[in-house]
Amino acid sequence: MSDRSSWSKLRPGSCDGWHSIRVVSGYIALAAVFVAVAFFIKHRHHQEIQQRWKCATAIVEEVRPEVIETVSNAKGSRTALYEVSILAKYVSDGVEHERWITVEQPPVSLAEAELQTFRWKGQHCVVRWKAAAPEDLIAEVD
Repeated sequence: MSDRSSWSKLRPGSCDGWHSIRVVSGYIALAAVFVAVAFFIKHRHHQEIQQRWKCATAIVEEVRPEVIETVSNAKGSRTALYEVSILAKYVSDGVEHERWITVEQPPVSLAEAELQTFRWKGQHCVVRWKAAAPEDLIAEVD
């Protein structure tokens, strides 16, 4: 089979076929634009935090999961979702601080919370806060 005949078999034969290809291509392009905008906004927010907020390196002393909600699945069983808080010890302006900080992440299951407890305890993290509101801390844990 020649290249020309194989190419003609791959191309749509009617106007409806070409219309479908244009519609699907449009949806794919729209989804790509949406994903790009979402990543751009997230990146800009992260840059703004890094440039305008104060920061310190902290040591994670303790990790504790806290139940925030329970959800039921299709089979009728209930699953608890947790948010994870860390006890961070850091030095800012020559003063040592020790604070509980809730890690900004989606709610996790108990197994994931226990894994994070195992991984994070004793590790270093970055603690950030606005100069105008030093009590509002965020922790960036790897």
